[in-house]
Amino acid sequence: MIPSETSAQLRARVQQKRRGLSSLERARIETILDAKFLEFLRATPALRPGGVWAIHRPLPWEWRLPRSLEFLRQSHIRLAYPRMRDLANRQMGMAWSVVDERHAQDWRPCPGMKALLEPHELLPEVDPATFDGVWVPGVAFSERGERIGAGGGFYDTFLGQFPALFRVAVAAEFQVFSSLPDQRPDEPRMSVIVSESSVRFFDTTCERS
Repeated sequence: MIPSETSAQLRARVQQKRRGLSSLERARIETILDAKFLEFLRATPALRPGGVWAIHRPLPWEWRLPRSLEFLRQSHIRLAYPRMRDLANRQMGMAWSVVDERHAQDWRPCPGMKALLEPHELLPEVDPATFDGVWVPGVAFSERGERIGAGGGFYDTFLGQFPALFRVAVAAEFQVFSSLPDQRPDEPRMSVIVSESSVRFFDTTCERS
């Protein structure tokens, strides 16, 4: 992190780097991240057949991890995806539905964010309190488990509402910093960050107590 850099400036810098990757470099990073995340999933006790994990469809510049996703399906994990209730009012939060990415009829473009598909509003909603874990998207993370998202605030609100959730992020090493700017003491932190070179675990028991 550059001294005196704001969270908005850091977000823009990381996004620029991520979007500027060549197709070969992106594929190389995604392959390593997919393998690392798959290794983590195979070892984690948080996975149980019939359990529900909250995940997200990656935006065009985000990491795609097809082997890990297929492993979750084959392990009979139910995958819940978010639908934005109101993009103009983040306090409205996200609704979650269990959906298979391969069922095109169950998806619709997110209003106001056409690059993102979300579950159709007619699908049944799932209570986030029943989730076993959440795969959290993010732009930048810290060695303390802190996170900077894309700027909408939806995941900040969601994680704050459910502090007991087991939270996993997958990020390239260039997205991980020693610390992040503009972090509040009560900001929800990650439980685990998986990168190309390591799996970082964080003690978040104080948040879940």
